[in-house]
Amino acid sequence: ISLLLLCLLFVLPLPVGKIVMLESQCGNFNRSYFSNFTMMVKNSRLNLEFVLLRGLVPGVTMDMEFLISMQNSIRYQKIFQYTLDMCSMLAQRRNNIFKRWFATFFDASNFNKYCPVEPNVYYLKNYNYNLLFVPKFLYAGRYRVKFDMNQLRSNETIREFVVACAFVVELK
Repeated sequence: ISLLLLCLLFVLPLPVGKIVMLESQCGNFNRSYFSNFTMMVKNSRLNLEFVLLRGLVPGVTMDMEFLISMQNSIRYQKIFQYTLDMCSMLAQRRNNIFKRWFATFFDASNFNKYCPVEPNVYYLKNYNYNLLFVPKFLYAGRYRVKFDMNQLRSNETIREFVVACAFVVELK
């Protein structure tokens, strides 16, 4: 379910530097979709395991938000917000930044490369998030990255919450 891991690709390392994960949480999830959702970060490696109880079908969206820490403050300023149709993105032949990010997960996981995503136990093992591409407009500093995944139901009128994650990272 590479869909879920877009949050993890937002932990963005610089091409000339590295990333330090300061906080990570994905504890807010819909128990009708997951019976377990476990994430561990250690030594710039990410391990994730979850049990998907219900399939994810076309209509899965990811609302992403990137914020940068204001200097000498505990406040963050939003710099980027985007809603991504996950199934459409995975099905595209065109190689955009989101597709490039997701491609890095497949070697370390058993995630589906296309929709629908069937119920199963999924994992990401020993994933080095310092391999991700970072756009040049993101410079050294502290960032908060958040995402909410939702499944559209009933002719795209009802957004059913699936999972939410948030990360605080420092790009060096």
